[in-house]
Amino acid sequence: MKKHLPFLFILATVILFQGCSSPKYIYDKSSYERQKELRNSRGGNVFVDVMAGVGTVFVGAMLECEIDYVPSEQQFKKLNLINPTNDTLYINMLTDLIWDNEGYCDFMDIRIPPKLNCKVMVPMHAAYNLYFSDTPESHDDEMIEIFTTDVKRFTLYPGMTLEADSSILPAK
Repeated sequence: MKKHLPFLFILATVILFQGCSSPKYIYDKSSYERQKELRNSRGGNVFVDVMAGVGTVFVGAMLECEIDYVPSEQQFKKLNLINPTNDTLYINMLTDLIWDNEGYCDFMDIRIPPKLNCKVMVPMHAAYNLYFSDTPESHDDEMIEIFTTDVKRFTLYPGMTLEADSSILPAK
């Protein structure tokens, strides 16, 4: 077991830093900063909930009674955006949810490379209009509305919002 201890320590450290890293596919500066704020806020909430739970157990054991602890409602979740295509996807996520005095909790200029995914921290109980395309221009964006309470992972591919009947589509 002692032989494997350094390997396990390095593996745990890599996993911890990978889980705590900010999304590298968000290129809009204000969206990137907002994502860091959401991650820090969620980390603080998790820490407070864990410490309150440990304190409740400790006090309950000292007083030899049962104390009910109700954790706070989860405010954020990770949304996994998956790009299964061979092209880079350009994504903008717009909502009417106000984050701070400066503006909405939108995430602009997300670029997911081919065959990769991006985890975005989003507020719970929010509706997002997700605009995406495989070109950087906005004239050919497709739009899908998602609710953060309903989805955990979302696979995006161009043409998914187009209707099956191609006879009603305009000619190119």
